[in-house]
Amino acid sequence: MAKTLDRGLENREIVLDILTEVLEQGAFVHLVLNQALQKYQYLGKADRSFITRAVEGTLEYLIQIDEVINRYSKTKINKMKPFIRSLLRMSVYQILYMDRVPDSAVCNEAVKLAVKRHFSGLKGFVNGVLRTISREKENLTFDTPSLRYSIPEWMYTMWEKEFGKEKAEKIAASFLEDRPTWVRCNLSRASREEILKSLDSQGVMAEELACLPSVLAISGYDYLEGLECFQNGWIQVQDAASAFVGELADPGEGEYIIDVCAAP
Repeated sequence: MAKTLDRGLENREIVLDILTEVLEQGAFVHLVLNQALQKYQYLGKADRSFITRAVEGTLEYLIQIDEVINRYSKTKINKMKPFIRSLLRMSVYQILYMDRVPDSAVCNEAVKLAVKRHFSGLKGFVNGVLRTISREKENLTFDTPSLRYSIPEWMYTMWEKEFGKEKAEKIAASFLEDRPTWVRCNLSRASREEILKSLDSQGVMAEELACLPSVLAISGYDYLEGLECFQNGWIQVQDAASAFVGELADPGEGEYIIDVCAAP
């Protein structure tokens, strides 16, 4: 049992460091998260999944999480020490959206992390805010769709003006839906059948698209860099919508293509 608790603390500390680097130092989440998963390759699939979900979920619900913290904390989020701010954000996400994690464990581990990182004087504050949110979470309501879906107010207002209330809400809700990872197959290096066989051998679910034979939706993998297909250069991450642009453009021999939206 002690080992399980230690592992839980270690996982949360990794999440905390990633969030601090992203939210306080402006780093790109996909880069920091991938670096962390590579560094801690000894962790099991469940631990790595927890880290990924806690990081991505906290960022997805950040606007809503900050609103909740501000409701129940005398010290507002923008006045907190950066470490405490990240610690509360990470913990509140777990309390609100990770049902398999007991709230008591979230609170206890947060207090341990505060002490470990030399914030013993604030452990009572951390514990009090989190336990209050845990007690009140069933009573939480959000008056505006932008808070309900954790979307910036200016963005939601723009959608509402352009598309109307009903469609704006559907757009906002779609941002929080679980999605598979879309990959483009490099059919010059391996056939579609070889790629599917390789993915299946590693327990990866692959969904084929009839309209885009070179694109697959994959899920159920541990981490992308561990897939044989990725290591061999048979697949690369690319959203289906982006891949479809190439199909629509249908470039011919000798034509020039200028991608004016390209970015690193």
